[in-house]
Amino acid sequence: MSEFSNLSSLKLLRSVDLLSRLTILQLSHIAESLSEVSFSDGQIIADRDEAFLGLYIIEKGQVRITVDSEVINKPNTGSLVADSSKQDNDTQNNKELLVQKDEGSYFGEWTLISEHIGLVSAVAVGDVVCSVLTKEKFDSVVGPLAKLSQDDHKSRDYSLGVSNEFRTIDPSTLGKVKLSDLEWRKCLYSTDCSEIGLVLLRDSGWFPFCILMLILSSTSAVKPEENLLSLKRFSKQKIRSLGNEALVLREKNLMKSVSPSGSVPQVLCTCADQTHAGILLNTCIACPIASILHTPLDEASAQFCAAIVVTALEDLHKNGVLYRGVSPDVLMFDQTGHLQFVDFRFGKKLSGERTFTICGMADSLAPEIVQGKGHGLPADWWALGVLIYFMLLGEMPFGSWRESELETFAKIAKGQLTLPGTLSLEAVDLITKLLEVDETTRLGSHGADSVKSHPWFDDVDWEAITDGSFPVPHEIISRLAQHLESHSEECGASHLSPHQDVEELDTPEWLEDW
Repeated sequence: MSEFSNLSSLKLLRSVDLLSRLTILQLSHIAESLSEVSFSDGQIIADRDEAFLGLYIIEKGQVRITVDSEVINKPNTGSLVADSSKQDNDTQNNKELLVQKDEGSYFGEWTLISEHIGLVSAVAVGDVVCSVLTKEKFDSVVGPLAKLSQDDHKSRDYSLGVSNEFRTIDPSTLGKVKLSDLEWRKCLYSTDCSEIGLVLLRDSGWFPFCILMLILSSTSAVKPEENLLSLKRFSKQKIRSLGNEALVLREKNLMKSVSPSGSVPQVLCTCADQTHAGILLNTCIACPIASILHTPLDEASAQFCAAIVVTALEDLHKNGVLYRGVSPDVLMFDQTGHLQFVDFRFGKKLSGERTFTICGMADSLAPEIVQGKGHGLPADWWALGVLIYFMLLGEMPFGSWRESELETFAKIAKGQLTLPGTLSLEAVDLITKLLEVDETTRLGSHGADSVKSHPWFDDVDWEAITDGSFPVPHEIISRLAQHLESHSEECGASHLSPHQDVEELDTPEWLEDW
């Protein structure tokens, strides 16, 4: 058995198509189940008459595989098809193909779905080191994989036993969860009177139901310590001292009224005790976008993130909700690499009218907000342009309010924008049209379709973005893995119950129906 770097293991596993849709948490547990096996030059790894031990990932060296040509037509031999172009024609006969597998590639994935495929042999070329994942180890972590149908063979789309489509939970079946039933694990984001973090579901009568519904679990074989959900909790003491009762209540009501989707998590329940009021969300967040943007993203990754924001804004705007939170500091990744809208403190139900409140993240504010002219839904599309600029270039287009708020506002009001020549023409065109000072001609001002049809999004499958089946780019997965690994330490677990040194507060009238 070999224990090696979690990050390198995740990269190896993420390269396997069959495992590409598993969460980072699941891949991390699979990595712990890998066995390292060494072979000398010419040693037989598997004979054509015997079954492979499991999935082999080549860490070092090369492997020569001899395979019967009929095997290539079977639905679960994607690794052999992918490399069939490397076959050696000099040694090929009418029935056999010779496939060369290099370092970083894999083979034997069919063993994970209980398929025995004969007429395949593998031999080491030079000294070879492989990481091996057996079906038994895989099933103990993830559960059995559904077999591929013949229709799926063309797309090589391996599916888990549970659908990837978004599912909602009937809150009435969850029961009334108390804050004392939750164990606070880590704070991931905080505001003036609230914080969003991960909580562990403690064992109780409703616990088995939650296990089945957790977004992290693609299988029922989930360990209790993995049942993490996201909680937004408000400090009653801070709410009272800041006079934010009306704002907090409005945010809670807005979050409960918004229809859940793949990027807007469902509110499972609301709960309160003497010190906090909480909103439990059906997602497991990882970090804000800004946490992984230490360097710019490639355009494919930026397109993926922007596309999720577009579909979320489309749904919110159809219901008359102005979000005003499209910002790298507010939008959160979940642990699968998808963006989540979990912070609605800037949101407002417009019902058709304009609003004059100046609120939002300062460097993402639209000109009409900065100038106090009143604003509506187009302000969100301006913020999307700012976000895309930031993802592609690693800096805000009008400077940071942290350095000079007045200078930033002046540039926003005038639309003073500089776009470097390193961006694609499509990206420049999209950003320019989103960051249009005149909101009436701004892209998106007359609906999301004009944004979705822009050439920069030509490679985006909007239906797949909506249902969550669009593959997460490797760039995002890699950065998230690095972030989670470097921030793996937990802030000491504690139950969400009153601390002895905190004054117990009487339940205010506004909180009675929380």
